[in-house]
Amino acid sequence: MVGYTRARRNSNEISEASTLLEGEERSDRPQRPSHRPHISLGSIPSVHVPKIHNGRTIINLLTLIAFVASCSSGFIGTPVTRVLEDIVCRKYYGLQQDGPIDEKECKGTEVQERVAFIMAIAGSLDAAVGFLAALPWGFAADRIGRKPVFIICLFGTVLNILWGVTVLYFNNVLPVELIWLGSAGYLIGGGNAILIGIILSIITDSTTEEKRGVAFVRLHVASMCGVLLSPSISSFVMEKLGPWPPIWAAMAALVTSAILFLFVPETLKHQPEGEAARAPEVQTEPQAKNLKSQISQSFTRFKESLSMLKSPSLILLLLTCLGSMPVLIATLGFMAQFISKRYDIRLAQTGYIQTGYGAVTVVQAIALLPWVSRYIMKGTAPKLLRVKDEHHRDLYLARWSYGFLAVGILILAISPSLPGFIVGLVVMALGSSFSSLTKSLMSLYVDPEHRSRLFSIVGMADVIGSLYAQPGLAGLFTLGMQLGGGWIGLPYYGLAIVVALAGSLLLFVKVPKQVKDSSSTREDGDDSD
Repeated sequence: MVGYTRARRNSNEISEASTLLEGEERSDRPQRPSHRPHISLGSIPSVHVPKIHNGRTIINLLTLIAFVASCSSGFIGTPVTRVLEDIVCRKYYGLQQDGPIDEKECKGTEVQERVAFIMAIAGSLDAAVGFLAALPWGFAADRIGRKPVFIICLFGTVLNILWGVTVLYFNNVLPVELIWLGSAGYLIGGGNAILIGIILSIITDSTTEEKRGVAFVRLHVASMCGVLLSPSISSFVMEKLGPWPPIWAAMAALVTSAILFLFVPETLKHQPEGEAARAPEVQTEPQAKNLKSQISQSFTRFKESLSMLKSPSLILLLLTCLGSMPVLIATLGFMAQFISKRYDIRLAQTGYIQTGYGAVTVVQAIALLPWVSRYIMKGTAPKLLRVKDEHHRDLYLARWSYGFLAVGILILAISPSLPGFIVGLVVMALGSSFSSLTKSLMSLYVDPEHRSRLFSIVGMADVIGSLYAQPGLAGLFTLGMQLGGGWIGLPYYGLAIVVALAGSLLLFVKVPKQVKDSSSTREDGDDSD
């Protein structure tokens, strides 16, 4: 029911991204071509707020936005699971709405299977709708700007949450299965894929090639902090005030992130006049925008987007994205339900365990990973560990990250006690930068003007991962409970296999000899890190 944080274009002259990095405003900057149709949604980013143009400041602000938006997932995951569990449990035992019931009575296999099923269908529908809406909204972000699309996308996410909360609150008159209709909210804006793609594209515009990997890791850490540190706050509030206050806090976090995004400058590259002249039928005939022409243009653009997937290494990197969302889902709401069932603890207490994982992830990203990155680049490093440049470094670290991740998940599957499960989370945290490292590598294989479409495809790949992750984990969880004993860890056995297969693809990835990046012409003295 909830979600996370995506879109880009270029010119042959000095790019707007360079202007952002230099912190200067150019009076001769080309204006948006007058032949483009006026879009009323463009009024959203025209709100008069102070604009920032320093690359480092942009990265820091986007990191803050990612943190605030991601907090909504941490706030809402466990409370929604608890509310849903309570509703299913009461109906299973035939109790009245206000009848007392102990949470321990709700840990039976039948109740947990039902909860897992409802959550899995909701997640899969969210992913399916987001997948269908991602590419059109990615094109919209390239055309009318990233700011209006980002804010529209957050609005659709809020509608998704609001509908689900309404169904849960009025469960005495509304069937709880109606929460599945909330997925329609992702038709407005495109959902998680667009949110992530827009932020990744702005970061790509606003930083240099050498520092992009660090910026992506910083974004990943901010998202992980928001998702995995906020559950402890949610757990504390749940124990004191119940599950509903954290749910309202999640909605407030999304609204706050939309307000913060107003301060981010629009980095959409304006289309050169020469390029516009080569495609006048697309730009100058708004009256021809009937349904048939829109479908035809969307299909043409989709083929153009796929045409950039010429490198086998890029295709392999995209395939690794199929394992990203299952890992994320397995450490959010599903992990709370799993821990509560397997180790017999209250759902409100599971947030502290998630926060512990988040804390180790932060240490890994801000201390361990930078140290390792510097060490393997030094000439004094052992030959076996030494790498020759930043790109090979990112590939090297990505491979090791997947290794730690697979081992950590396997420990989660076999741990008979909670301390052993926590050890597995610590090992997982050592590889928690796997996704940001692979996304940084992807940008090496395409031209700058195609990166927004690349990140839209990346988002769609993530969404495909969500399509099978939710029902897959729920199905294995149900089967594990039925088999009993150590088989309850079956969901994490399956996840370990998926991660191992995804990580093995990196063994066949080769860094391109010539990096397709206009930022290579920028001076090393740029301060946007």
